[in-house]
Amino acid sequence: MGFNKEYFALFLFAFIICSCDENKHVKSYRLPKTSFNISKNEAPKDIQKSINGISWDLPQNWVPSDGHSMRLASFDVPFSRGIGDLSIVSLGSESGGLTANVNRWRKQIDLGPISESEIKTESIVGQSKSGSFRLFRLVNDSSQDKAILAAVLPMQGTTLFIKLTASQQGIIELETIFTQFCSSIDKVQ
Repeated sequence: MGFNKEYFALFLFAFIICSCDENKHVKSYRLPKTSFNISKNEAPKDIQKSINGISWDLPQNWVPSDGHSMRLASFDVPFSRGIGDLSIVSLGSESGGLTANVNRWRKQIDLGPISESEIKTESIVGQSKSGSFRLFRLVNDSSQDKAILAAVLPMQGTTLFIKLTASQQGIIELETIFTQFCSSIDKVQ
């Protein structure tokens, strides 16, 4: 028995006719809810309030984010016109020294290097729960999109580098909360 094109066409036509109906209504279905075992009282941000023996008071609107592998922690920091990127890096001792680190940050926003004495003059000394830190406000006037707030906090054999990258407007808006965040950092016993 050979293949008959007429029977195939008739079968296909009948299949199409039977597949169609006059009901033009949208159909909806109910599916059971899936539980992910997350308590309503559990705040995901609490996970990020202490890492590797270092704790801090996390501002409510800062969101933990994925960062580079060298980062101890990363946060998206919202402001009125965007989101800043905050990183916390812990490195041994002085990790290249204050001058090298500040000049590396300056280079990231297209500023030239400055001397150690200028760096110390431009920094503000703050106090955290774990000791004093140096705060830097780095702004490139020729680029509104690039600015950095950074803090260097020596802590018992390591140094924390806290850096917030945002636009100049973001840095202006976030400077107070950034300083408060740095002041809250402590070594957990």
